[in-house]
Amino acid sequence: MKTTIFSVLVFILLFSLILSGCGSGSTTPAATTTKPAATTPAQTTPVGATTTAPTSSPSPAFDYPIPFNPDAQKGGTMIFNHNAVISFISAPADGPNLTQRVARFVFEPLLICDVKENLKPWLATSWDVSPDGKAVTLKLRQGVKFHDGTDFNAEAVKFNLELDLKNNINGSAVLKKVVSYDIPDPYTIVINLSAPDSTLLNYFAQGIIGLMASPTAQQKPTTPENITEVHMVGTGPFMYDSWQRDNYVQFKKNPNYWQPGKPYLDGFRWNFIPDFTASLLAFKSGQANAVLTLDPIDAIGLKNEGYSVSISPLAMLHWLTTDASNPESPFAKLEVRQALEYALNKDEIAAIGRGYFFPTTQFAQPEDGYYDSSIVPRNYNPAKAKELLTAAGYPNGIDVIVITNQSIRVDTQNVILAQLKAGGFNVTKVDVQTSAAYTTTTQKGWRSTTPGVGSILMPGFPTADNLTGLMARFNTNLFPDQLWPDGFREGWVDVLSIIDKTERDAAIKALIRQAFDTALIIPYQYDSSRWVTDNKVQGWTEYYYANNSPDFFQPAELWLKTK
Repeated sequence: MKTTIFSVLVFILLFSLILSGCGSGSTTPAATTTKPAATTPAQTTPVGATTTAPTSSPSPAFDYPIPFNPDAQKGGTMIFNHNAVISFISAPADGPNLTQRVARFVFEPLLICDVKENLKPWLATSWDVSPDGKAVTLKLRQGVKFHDGTDFNAEAVKFNLELDLKNNINGSAVLKKVVSYDIPDPYTIVINLSAPDSTLLNYFAQGIIGLMASPTAQQKPTTPENITEVHMVGTGPFMYDSWQRDNYVQFKKNPNYWQPGKPYLDGFRWNFIPDFTASLLAFKSGQANAVLTLDPIDAIGLKNEGYSVSISPLAMLHWLTTDASNPESPFAKLEVRQALEYALNKDEIAAIGRGYFFPTTQFAQPEDGYYDSSIVPRNYNPAKAKELLTAAGYPNGIDVIVITNQSIRVDTQNVILAQLKAGGFNVTKVDVQTSAAYTTTTQKGWRSTTPGVGSILMPGFPTADNLTGLMARFNTNLFPDQLWPDGFREGWVDVLSIIDKTERDAAIKALIRQAFDTALIIPYQYDSSRWVTDNKVQGWTEYYYANNSPDFFQPAELWLKTK
């Protein structure tokens, strides 16, 4: 039985891709942290500091695939605690995989990329894009087999991509441009498009549609009770072993993995423990090797106790937007939108992360190819905010409603609401919606029905700082009440036709400048996932999130140091 993606999951995965990675909860969900070095300081960010991101750590220096490590110890089962339950596990095309974190053991992507989003080979060894961008040719790795003995080849790739589109899985919209597949030989596939799309290869590297499952297994009839066992068959270093819904999932070593000598582990187990206190106690007592993901307070405490606390290099952007497309909203005026940003003390907001969050002014970071270093931040200045409101005709400030969802950190929400009030924005209502209701809001709009009252959208979950994350946020028909200035939508459509990465980055950089100049969104913070491991875990910090993609890691590189 095929399971389709629920609309709420579509939205969550589309615009944050990290729901399970960030944690959830109404008090202090484990939001994410930054792209700087893995040894983030524990001190609080000083209020009033400049809104400059810390220097990031250098990109990991390794080849793809990663060479065999002769120093890695063989054997053992690694145990990770996951701070959420997972109620459905199967092949990517089967539907709502709540996280790729589990799938990565079994299913491998066609391509991967480094933290700079430079594409690298994996199951596809090379790729070529025609001058007009309408033909993408992949050369496939030979000698690879799925766990059931089925050959990995061009027919298998075609089968997976067609099934992903048929089942409308997350990210498969890009496949709607495919008009045909040519297979000139068993290990070459040509994907013919109706129009160029520069994100296609990135989706193969970072999205669910790039993960390959056995066509033989996926064509077998199943029931809800056995779909995981029957369909979870890939080419990866581990094979499905067993699972208990909402409790755990176990994997065993693939003895015929295509990388000689790997994996190093005999097995891997995820325990699903939503009670974070219980999860940490199990970790500290030696019942698990790691816990994902940590709230900053827990991260600091564990670090002070001598545990290894790391952060991912993939950063996530938090932002506000308004109903500026509504001509009757105060936010239709540029001065009011600018005042909104001046009213935010982003350093105070980031201080909630105790050194694991950092403020931002644009939806890019210094290491991104599309970062605009010429942008002068609108740093916290409540007097300037009130001056702009007065110039716009609101000397006494304006009334606003704030719409958010249950994923928001309550501490972050409260700080922002207080800052809005101090900056001349009188919050008359705070609407904290369920995820399903919030999804509808982003589809249908959130403009205030009262003339002269503005409406602010404050998402609880962020946007991934990568190409697919930005395209999902801005090249969309969602957010109808957000300001869409002249040429902005068209600019993101044009990005799709730019295959050269340097040229594409330049085009995105221009759109970032336009977004800042028009204040169409107000970015306020970047953060990233945190995790703790014991001193036995090896290969996790080096390769986790190296693909600049949520829930990506290299399970074949993990090993346990026991001597």
